Amino acid sequence: MSPQTAVDLHTHSHHSDGSLSPADLVGHAARAGIGMLALTDHDTVAGVAEARGAARQFGIRLVPGVEISTTWRHQAIHVLGLWIDPACEPLANLLRGQAVRRRERMRRICGKLQRLGLPGDELLSAVESVPGLPTRSHLAAALVAGGHVKRAEDAFRKFLGAGKPGHVAAEWPPLAETVAAIRGAGGIASLAHPLRYRLSSGARGRLLEEFTASGGGALEVVTGANGAQEAGACAALARKFGLRGSIGSDFHHPQHAWNPLGRLAKLPAGIDPVWREPGP
Repeated sequence: MSPQTAVDLHTHSHHSDGSLSPADLVGHAARAGIGMLALTDHDTVAGVAEARGAARQFGIRLVPGVEISTTWRHQAIHVLGLWIDPACEPLANLLRGQAVRRRERMRRICGKLQRLGLPGDELLSAVESVPGLPTRSHLAAALVAGGHVKRAEDAFRKFLGAGKPGHVAAEWPPLAETVAAIRGAGGIASLAHPLRYRLSSGARGRLLEEFTASGGGALEVVTGANGAQEAGACAALARKFGLRGSIGSDFHHPQHAWNPLGRLAKLPAGIDPVWREPGP
């Protein structure tokens, strides 16, 4: 691949909490100058086939991917599976379990909202009517549409965030199990947005130790909305733990100005790109 080709290995379609169909996402990426794109919807690979077809049309190299929610020491962590085989049965089985967890969690959250005097049943129906797996972002949008809050951020601040009256803690599979499923599907496990988790520097180091020991192979060094200082910190972590570097916008919506496609910084010097072809 040409070093001039723009890369984005973290995007979402309407099969999770993005706004575009997989084909529209690929077209948007092509217009933004992206030459290599990963579709990494939350806990589903339902959009990969459509994205692959569109990628052939637009001349983009499509990386089949997924973003899996997992648990490390009671903390929710997101791991990207890149270059996976979407048809791999052990991975498919894990994702089926994720779908059950997500739907059950959404029912429990809406039940709590119902007891708070909100139309929980209507909100649940609204969330279940959209394509893809239910997420709290869908529920926040339904709360805005129903006039219960002004903005999605308010929904999390008032109802859905940790410690709020509508919050239900997620029960995701362990980190090691998730990494094993990605590797079993022929993929590379990449830790998504490593500075976003509420961890001390020591805890983040222990997370990366366990991630690497479990077979994790990469770290998202450059991610949407992060600046040079954050990228430098992530690069230092990648070097310390011997991880390859990834780039991803975490794109969800064209109207979100803070993580557009095609405007990501390059990997800092000394980081081995996760997309580099292996040598002989």
